[in-house]
Amino acid sequence: MLTIRQPVAVKVILTEETKQSWLAELRRLINATIAELEELEFRGKQWIRDAEKQGEAAVHAAEERIEMERAQRVERREQLIQQLSQIQQMDLGSEVPNGTVETSVDVTVGDSWEKILLGSEIIVKDGIVVEIRRSGAAV
Repeated sequence: MLTIRQPVAVKVILTEETKQSWLAELRRLINATIAELEELEFRGKQWIRDAEKQGEAAVHAAEERIEMERAQRVERREQLIQQLSQIQQMDLGSEVPNGTVETSVDVTVGDSWEKILLGSEIIVKDGIVVEIRRSGAAV
């Protein structure tokens, strides 16, 4: 016998409660990102004023840093908006992938390797594990 580690897919059954919770969290993250952009705008002006005292190269470096940070936040905001849109379109009752955890699996001579490779899934509904599947079948 040999014990191996194997990822276990975690899926959530989408209920109205879960959907609204996810949407609220995404809205909070979008608002936080917008606030970061506003703060960056404010701090950026200060960075440029400070850089002007050090010369043109410092100003250029400050502008590049500001633009890089702005682009990162804009990209994050757009990704969050896209996720929000995707969740709004999801049907209630559908199983949504929600990460992985790891488990140990005992492998012995004679085991079906293909069944082992099928792995396991944990199905969660409103924070409660409602099903565990191994090799595609309920346990």
